[in-house]
Amino acid sequence: MSELLRNVTVADPACGSGSFLVGMLQVLDDLLARADHQLGHEETSYERRKRIIGNSLYGVDVMDWAVHVAELRLWLQLVIETDLAPAELKFRPLLPNLSFKVRPGDSLVQEVGGINLALRQGSRLIPPTLKGRITRLKGEKLKFYNNDPGCKYRTAESLQQAELQLFRDILDARAKAIDERLKEIADVLRPQVNLFGEVQTTQMGLDRITPERKRDRLQTERQQVARARQSLKTAKSVPFVWDIAFVEVFEGKGGGFDVVIGNPPYVRQELIHDPQVSADQVTTASKKAYKAKLARSVYTAWPRTFGYDWAKDKPKWKLDGKSDLYIYFYLHGLSLLSDEGAFCFITSNSWLDVGYGKHLQEFLLTRGQVKLVLDNQVRRSFASSDVNTVIVLLGPVQDTRATHPASLEHTAHFVMLTVPFEEVLSPVIWEEVEEATTRRTTPEYRVFPLKQAGLLDSGMDAKKKRFTGDKWGGKYLRAPDIYWVILEKGKDKLVRLGDIADVRFGIKTGANEFFYLDEQKIAEWGIEEEFLRLAIRSPRECKQIVIDPRDLKYKLFMCHKERWELEGTATLEYIEWGEEQGFDERPTCRARARWWDLGMHSPPEILWMKAFNDRFVFPVNIAKVLSSDRFYEIVFSTSYAWQQIAASLNSMLTVMSTELNGRVSLGEGALDNMTYEAAQNLVVGPQFIPPDTPIFAREILTIADEIRQPDRRALDDIIFDVLGLTQGERDAVYEAVVNLVEARLKKARSLR
Repeated sequence: MSELLRNVTVADPACGSGSFLVGMLQVLDDLLARADHQLGHEETSYERRKRIIGNSLYGVDVMDWAVHVAELRLWLQLVIETDLAPAELKFRPLLPNLSFKVRPGDSLVQEVGGINLALRQGSRLIPPTLKGRITRLKGEKLKFYNNDPGCKYRTAESLQQAELQLFRDILDARAKAIDERLKEIADVLRPQVNLFGEVQTTQMGLDRITPERKRDRLQTERQQVARARQSLKTAKSVPFVWDIAFVEVFEGKGGGFDVVIGNPPYVRQELIHDPQVSADQVTTASKKAYKAKLARSVYTAWPRTFGYDWAKDKPKWKLDGKSDLYIYFYLHGLSLLSDEGAFCFITSNSWLDVGYGKHLQEFLLTRGQVKLVLDNQVRRSFASSDVNTVIVLLGPVQDTRATHPASLEHTAHFVMLTVPFEEVLSPVIWEEVEEATTRRTTPEYRVFPLKQAGLLDSGMDAKKKRFTGDKWGGKYLRAPDIYWVILEKGKDKLVRLGDIADVRFGIKTGANEFFYLDEQKIAEWGIEEEFLRLAIRSPRECKQIVIDPRDLKYKLFMCHKERWELEGTATLEYIEWGEEQGFDERPTCRARARWWDLGMHSPPEILWMKAFNDRFVFPVNIAKVLSSDRFYEIVFSTSYAWQQIAASLNSMLTVMSTELNGRVSLGEGALDNMTYEAAQNLVVGPQFIPPDTPIFAREILTIADEIRQPDRRALDDIIFDVLGLTQGERDAVYEAVVNLVEARLKKARSLR
């Protein structure tokens, strides 16, 4: 055990100021101290920590200042936090050289001259002579780290050049080895002539497929190696490339790091740009180019999985262009792992539920091992970040053309902690979690173990016959036990809202200041009534289930006429004023043939809010008003009328479903949802309810108050009766809904 701990390698590909590296230093130090005590080894704390930093810890960050801070923090852990004997203070060089432990660079895009130099998925055909040089270089790096007087390389620059030359020679060796293998395959596939002069192929039909595929793969790799070698031919400085910077790790016994950890940055897709380019130089074109490099670097890291045609720069399986930056860190971080390594990231939990997360889900289910997905119902992880996070523990991923059978057999464990992290530090709890084979609830946690094959099936679209993603966060982490009871009892009674209705966006004006007018502004301009339509702009105007026009503050400017048709009207004067304000130059407005024309819109019967807090109402639009883009419009594709579906939509069943299908990644506590997520909600229908039902006319309260109202219970009973829920199960629904809402809001306040 002691020897294994001494040789473990740990990488943080977005180390920032080094918090995770410092944490791993402390963990390894503690484990080694315990092992040494058991084995009777004597070693000072200083010696042990210095060896751990030198042998085990590696970090990368794109910001130079962050790298320097990380180096300083590691040095402080070594010198300040360690009790040193007077002799050590006098005779030992206390300040190790950390230049080759924490390195600046872009962890994701490793291109030089437009050529991707990452070759971790290569054949690793390294001759013994080069392996010996790699071993010696590793030793020289340690000597340099320790300021050893006998080190061969006295400066960082000379050691970097040694790295660069070694990598050049590795590329040459790989090219030679690939050429030899291609020659062997060519000999196998070459037609033979027998004694009678007849041409015969040594391989026929299906027997040729395997060597031909090997040939194609090797030819692609040979081209990549050639281009990489050419790009390094005249390089004087060492670019950051994992294979070069940590060659001793990737060409060593493990072929990668034993542990990859991190908390990579969360950057929405529209804000992603080359981090090494200053903000004033970032353009739309440069952002697009950098995102293309990000995608290409993933395809080259996993060429078989993504079916990447290197020559055409074209994959068969494309990543979603809306992916957050941390998705790329997942895919790259996994490529750094050894064959038996462990991967642990803490990131935004949005990928568990949003559309762009489907690719990562499918990637992990079909090629990898999802060991643990851990959330905390009561405590956020970071006070300074307005996102909710999830901790994910993964195993190695296989780069294969087809689904890896072992992945489908693996069991993933989804765990929702119901107490703060510090209350579940007992190893007994985690042994229970690991051994769980069925869904289980305890005072400290809920665990839901699932075979990856089952998770893959749950995310498949039967009509499209492809994986479209699943609500891992909502269903397997946040969902209470009663949710699964309802699914079982409602098998033939529940339908997705999207199966009976279209869910579409409300009206996006692009200039609300122009298009929404209150009575004062209407009077001021004297705009003709024919160009005004009553509209609901904000959820705050929606106090009850049935929209009351008396609660609405605005009318929407709706003009479909040409300018010449408006001559002499107040409306034309208003349009010209809008142009003076620059409204016509806003992107959404500029895209229209007539910038002031919002197009023809028919009012929907029911609305759906884009975001919820602690009050849920799904407005019925008897008044037929138009709606802003803060709502979604429910348009029925069947002969349903609002009276047949309003009860189900405004029941506690829909509140629970909305909580589980929505997004809770926003740290402020709001429950967000998109059109396709609203369409995924389960409803019971049709169930006729009279228009004069009392609950339709009163103000809807917060969930905690709402469940105590008799008319609320009467409406819910209509739905519960259809599902056949017992009284205990009905009470469980109310308890679960209140807990879900309160937990979401309480968690948002947990670190304020």
